[in-house]
Amino acid sequence: INHQECWDDYKVLCTPQVVAGLKHIDEAKIRAQKLLDYLTAELSIPKLAHGLSWAVGKSMVFFKLQAFERLKFARLELLIKSTTLIQACWRRKVKMRMYKAIQICTRHAQALLRLKQARMDLNRKRQLTAATKIQSQVRAHLQRRQYRRSFRLIVRLQAWRKGIIGRRQAKDYRLNFCASKIQRQWKRLLDQRIYDKLKKAIYIAQERLRLRMAKQQMQKLKKEAKEVGALMAKSHKAAEQANELRKRNDELEAVQLQLQSEKKSLQAKVKHLEDTLKDMQQSLDEAKVKADEAAQLASDQTRMIIETETLTKMQEQIEERDAELAKLRAELDELRASQKQGSDRLHEAEARYQQLLKSTAMQSTVGMTMGVGVGGGGGAAAAAAVRAGAPRAGRTNRNVNIQLVGYVGVGKTSLLEQLIREYDPAQLAKFMEQRSNLMSHHQIQIEDQLLKLLDCSGNLRAQHLVKEWFGRSNWVIVMYDMADRKTLEYAMELTKEVYASGARVLLFGNRWAVDSGRPVDVDVMAAKDWAVRYEGMAMESARLIDAVKVVISVGDEPEEGAGGLDPMSPDMNRRSSISAAIDSVKSWFGGAERGRGNYGVLRPSLKGTKSMKQARTTQNDVNADLRPVQELQDSESAVTCICFGQERLHRAYILLATASKDGTVVIYRCYRTEMEIAMLTDQDFPHEEDISYSSPPADHSNIAVHSRLVGHSRAITSIFFNLLEDQLVTTSIDKSVRFWGIDSGEMLKVFTDSSPVPVATFLPFNPQVFVAANSNAVLRLVNVQNGMVLQKLKVETEVRALKFDDTGLFLLAGTKSGSIHVLEASDSCTLKFKFKVQLARGGVTCITFVPASYSQPPCLLVNTSDSSATIIDCTYGPPAGVLTNLSVRSRVRVAHSLLPLKCCYSPSGQGYLISGSEDKEVYIYSLAKGSNYKMQYLRHHQVPVVAVAVNLQDTLLASADSLGRIVLWRRMDFSHLPDS
Repeated sequence: INHQECWDDYKVLCTPQVVAGLKHIDEAKIRAQKLLDYLTAELSIPKLAHGLSWAVGKSMVFFKLQAFERLKFARLELLIKSTTLIQACWRRKVKMRMYKAIQICTRHAQALLRLKQARMDLNRKRQLTAATKIQSQVRAHLQRRQYRRSFRLIVRLQAWRKGIIGRRQAKDYRLNFCASKIQRQWKRLLDQRIYDKLKKAIYIAQERLRLRMAKQQMQKLKKEAKEVGALMAKSHKAAEQANELRKRNDELEAVQLQLQSEKKSLQAKVKHLEDTLKDMQQSLDEAKVKADEAAQLASDQTRMIIETETLTKMQEQIEERDAELAKLRAELDELRASQKQGSDRLHEAEARYQQLLKSTAMQSTVGMTMGVGVGGGGGAAAAAAVRAGAPRAGRTNRNVNIQLVGYVGVGKTSLLEQLIREYDPAQLAKFMEQRSNLMSHHQIQIEDQLLKLLDCSGNLRAQHLVKEWFGRSNWVIVMYDMADRKTLEYAMELTKEVYASGARVLLFGNRWAVDSGRPVDVDVMAAKDWAVRYEGMAMESARLIDAVKVVISVGDEPEEGAGGLDPMSPDMNRRSSISAAIDSVKSWFGGAERGRGNYGVLRPSLKGTKSMKQARTTQNDVNADLRPVQELQDSESAVTCICFGQERLHRAYILLATASKDGTVVIYRCYRTEMEIAMLTDQDFPHEEDISYSSPPADHSNIAVHSRLVGHSRAITSIFFNLLEDQLVTTSIDKSVRFWGIDSGEMLKVFTDSSPVPVATFLPFNPQVFVAANSNAVLRLVNVQNGMVLQKLKVETEVRALKFDDTGLFLLAGTKSGSIHVLEASDSCTLKFKFKVQLARGGVTCITFVPASYSQPPCLLVNTSDSSATIIDCTYGPPAGVLTNLSVRSRVRVAHSLLPLKCCYSPSGQGYLISGSEDKEVYIYSLAKGSNYKMQYLRHHQVPVVAVAVNLQDTLLASADSLGRIVLWRRMDFSHLPDS
C-alpha cells in the first residue's frame, strides 16, 4: 500500500499522544516509517530470520504475510471492540427511555397516594387540636382559682414580715443620726482651731511679702531715677536740634504768610478786573444798540439823514472797545493761571510744614531714647511716644533690623566698615571676609542693642534678590551720593519698592564726597519731599551711625500706613511682611494684580480656539482649561529633576534645565507667549542687551535647545541655578558637584566627594559657599573659590533634600529615615543644629518652602516615600524671626513608594501643591482655607511622573517622567471669544 493509506489505516492502533506527535511530520515516508516502528514494538511483530517483516519504499509500503496478518487482526480486534461499545450505548439509550416512562408513572401514582394520606392526617390533626384547646381552658380555670388563693396568703405573710423589719430599721436610724450629729460637732471644733492658726500664719506671711515687694519697688525707683538723670542729660542736645528745626519752621511759616498775602492780592486784582470787564461789556452793549439805531435811521430816508462821518466814527470806537475787551480777557486768564499756581504752591508748602512738624517730633526724641537704650524702660516709653497715633501691623516674620541698599559706588560698605570699627571691632575680620559677597549678613553690637544688618550689593543683575528682602526687613536705608545725581534717581526708584513691601524707609545722603571738596549735585529738598511722600525719613551725614540711631530710637515695626492695602486679602486688611515681599517679587512681572476670577492652578497664558471652548463647556473641572501644549524628549533615560531659571533677565524667553539618569543636562529656551509678554512692564528688563535669541525658532515650536552639558557619568540627583543665574550647579551619584556656564555649556569647576552626593544648595547670605550632603550622612560647607571645606556636620542618616526658608537663616534637611533636621546659619560659613522633627516612616525626597500668605503661616511641602505629601506649618518666635517648631497641618495622598519624586508650589488662587506620582498622574491639591485640600490631577504621561516645576510668572508647568519625556502645560484663555 502507499504511504498515505498506511497512515490512514494503522494510525488508529496508536495512542492519541503518538498520533499527535507524528501528524506534524510533513513527509509521508518518514511518518509511515515511524508509525510502523511504534506498531512493531507495541504489537510485538516478530522479526524473520531472513529479511524484514515490512519495508518502506519511496512510494509504497511492503509487508510480509505474518506482519500483515498481525496488523490486520489488531485492526479487526479494535473494530470489534468499537462495534460492541456502540451497541452497548444504543441499548443503554433504549433502556433509559423505558426507565424514564416508568418513573413518570410511578411518581404520578405516589402523588395521588400521598394526597389521600395528607387529607386523612389533616382531619386527625384538627380533632387533636380541638380536644387540646378544651382541656387547656379547663386546666387554666382551675389553676387561676388556686393562684388567687395562694396570692392572698403570701400577701399577708409579707406584710407581717415587713412590719417587723421596718421597726428594727427605724431604731437603727435614730441611733446613727444621733452619732453623726455628735461627730459633726466635734469635727467643726477641730476645723475651727486649724483655721485660727492658719489665719495668724497668713497674716505674718503677707506682712513679710509686702516688705519684700516694697524693697524691690524702692530699688526699681532708684534705677528709674538714674535713667531719668541720664535722660535729662541727653535732652539738652535734643533741645538744640529742636531749636534749629524751629528756625526752619519759622522760615516756612514766613514763606506761607507771604504766599497767603500774594494770594489775597491776586484775588483782589482778579475781582477788580472782573468788575472792569463787566462795565466795559455793558458799555459795549449800549454802543452796539446805538449803532443799530443809527443804521435804522440811515436806512429810513423819510425820518432823518445821519452824516457818514458820524457813523464811521462810532464803528471805529466799537472796534477799539472790542480789542480792549479781548486784551482784558487774556490778562484775566493769565491772572487766573497765576492764582492757581500760587494756590498749588501754598498747599505744597502747607504739606511740607505739617511733615516737618512730624519729623521734628520724631527727631527730637532721638537723643532722649539713645541715652538708655531701646530695651530700657525710659527708651521704651519714648519710642512708644514717637509711635503714638500710628497703628502698627501685627506680628511679622521680619528678621532683619536694617537693610543697606543703593547704587554701585555710593559708599555703603565703606560707611558700614567705619561703623563696625567704631562700635564692634570684633566683627571686623568677619566683615572683611564677606565684603565681596552680593549680600552680607552682620550682627553688630551698638551700645546695648544687637542689630542685624544686611549689606546688599548694587549689582544690577542681583537687584531681584535685594528686593525680595524688603519684605523681611524692618528698616531699609536707601543710600545715595550727594555729589552724583544719578544715584539719587536710583534711590528714589528703590524707595517706591520699599514702600510697596511695607518696610520703613530712610533716604540717606552720603556727604563724604561733598566734604572731600566735590560740589553738591542733588536737590536735597526734593529728596526730603520724596521721602515724605512715601512716609519715610530723610537725612544727610558722613557717618552711618547717625541713621542707625534714628532707626533704634523710632523702633523696628513698620507702620501700618506704609505700603497700602492688599486688595487680594480678605476684608482688605494690611498686607503681611511676607505677602508684601511676594508682591514685590511679582511686581517684576507687570506689577498688576492678578485677575479676580478663580482660574485654578496657573494663570492664563495662551489663547484658546472655539473648539476648545466648546469642549470645555461639557466639563465642570477648573483645570479643564489646563492643557499640554508641547512635549520634549532628548533621550529615553529617565528625567530626575527640572528647574526654571533666568526669568528676570530676558523679556523674550526663560530657561528650563532638565537632568537625566544617564548624566546629561539639557537647557531649553522657552519663549514667552504674547499674553506673558503683555504681563511684563517696561522696567522689568532695563539692561537686556542680548538680542540673538529675542525671536522664537523658525519652526514656530516656541522652544529651542540653549546648551547641552555633558560630563557626569551617572545619574544626576539635583540641579539649581546660582544667585546671579549665570551658572548651573549639578550633583550626581558619580560623587561630584559640577559648575557649568549656562551660555557656553562649559564645565567651570568640579568638586569631588568620597560618596554619592544626593543634594546641595547655596547659602543665601554667602553665594561663595555651598552646602552639600553625601550618602555617608555628612554635610559639608565648601568654598566655591578655593574648594576648601569650611565645616563638616554628621547627621544620623543620609540627607536627601535641602531647603532654606525665606529668612535665609534656617536650613531644612530631609533624611532617608523620614525626619527633618533644622539647622541655623549662625554666620556666613557656619551651621549648627537647632532641633529635629520625625515626619514619616518613608524617606524625604523633596522639600518646598511656601511663604506666609492669605492669613496662613509659612509652611513646607514635603514628599515622603510612604505614599503621602505633607503640609507642615513653620512657627517663628519667640524671639521674633527664629524658627522654633514644625507642626503637621495636613497629609494628602500621593502614589509614592520607590522613586525620588519632586513637588512644587503654585501661588495661583490661594496656593496649590503640585506633585509627581508613580501612577502616571500629576497631583494638584488646593491649599486654600475651606477647600479641604481638594485633589485634582492631570493625565497625559504613560509612565510615573518624577519631577514637576512652575515658573516664577506662574504661567507654565513642566512635568517629567521616567522615560525622559517632558510635558509643558499652559492654561487657555477664552476671554477673546464671544459667549455662545
